[in-house]
Amino acid sequence: MKSTALTLTSEKYFERYAKFISEADGTPQRITSPDDLDNYDVLVLSGGGDMGIKSGAYGDQTDNLPIGGVNDDRDDLEKQLLEKALERKMPVLGICRGMQVMNVFLGGTLWPDIGQGGFDGGIHRDGEGGEPPVGDIPHWTEMEGKEFEVTSHHHQGVRELGKGLQILSKSSDGMIEAVKHESLPWFAVQWHPERTPEGLGRALPREWLRKELQKCMIE
Repeated sequence: MKSTALTLTSEKYFERYAKFISEADGTPQRITSPDDLDNYDVLVLSGGGDMGIKSGAYGDQTDNLPIGGVNDDRDDLEKQLLEKALERKMPVLGICRGMQVMNVFLGGTLWPDIGQGGFDGGIHRDGEGGEPPVGDIPHWTEMEGKEFEVTSHHHQGVRELGKGLQILSKSSDGMIEAVKHESLPWFAVQWHPERTPEGLGRALPREWLRKELQKCMIE
């Protein structure tokens, strides 16, 4: 059985993502080269720092952007992974930054800081008034007609929606919280299910991942 490819900023985050993926009966391994993607059935793009200007994530906005934790090498890696996943029609789960990367890959853009879009930073991060996110924060969202609590840790978000993506969920301030692709097996959430206690915020992305892994086993 093939494993689940996982992108990471650092190995120190592996354990929490690995536990979440294991709950879906996946076997996670960190991937660092697009050439290795053929060894996997499913790709998970994890959270992390902001996308760099070179990625085109911010459209015409290029000066004095409130961004940090940029890793151009990771931006390039995940773009190449998505290119290969697109060719294979491979299932992809995006988590927080992962959702943003998928959106940009499909031609969308991001808010460099969600405050620029009039969203409530206090809902999405532990730190307001332009301060960087320093901790997780719970908030409520709704999907499939059900309201549930999730754990977030971000200060960026989707501005223009990428081609082919459909909105599944928004938070109380209108921030896009979950999307899926209209034809590809791609699903993404802005929150962190691996940091969210048991409940729909953890279960919905976990069960999506489980189903996609099961399909791969049958095929």
